[in-house]
Amino acid sequence: MRQLIIRIATCLTCVFLIVGCATLGPIYQKTDKIQEGMGLVYIYRPSGFTGGGVSYNVKVGDTVITTLYNGGYYPYFAKPGELELWAKTEAKSAVTLDVRAGRTYYVKGTVGVGFLVGRPHLMVVPESVGETEIAGCKLIPDTSVEAQKQ
Repeated sequence: MRQLIIRIATCLTCVFLIVGCATLGPIYQKTDKIQEGMGLVYIYRPSGFTGGGVSYNVKVGDTVITTLYNGGYYPYFAKPGELELWAKTEAKSAVTLDVRAGRTYYVKGTVGVGFLVGRPHLMVVPESVGETEIAGCKLIPDTSVEAQKQ
């Protein structure tokens, strides 16, 4: 019986590691140019052991902006005005920004302990914190339909 439990635990660990892994791009490079009339929101998740195998979608309305992976970041160009970003697994987390053209914002994602799966947590952080924490993150490729057409 004990061997069966060990085998199941080993298999589950492998599955979570494989599912949680993603092919990420190059290490963080600050975007030099913000598109005219837009604001730049860096959505990032510092690499960490807790919840490392859990990824989650970050959305605006019903549209998926990116899937946030452990150690990844995604630059999102947003129109000026109120912007709500949210993520949900077994719990929902949301942040609201007042985006202004030409400005840069940092939204940090983390994973907390959940009953069945890790719970996402989004928070707006100051630029000084965001620039430091995002430095070790890697670019999450754009998998949107628009990007695939180009």
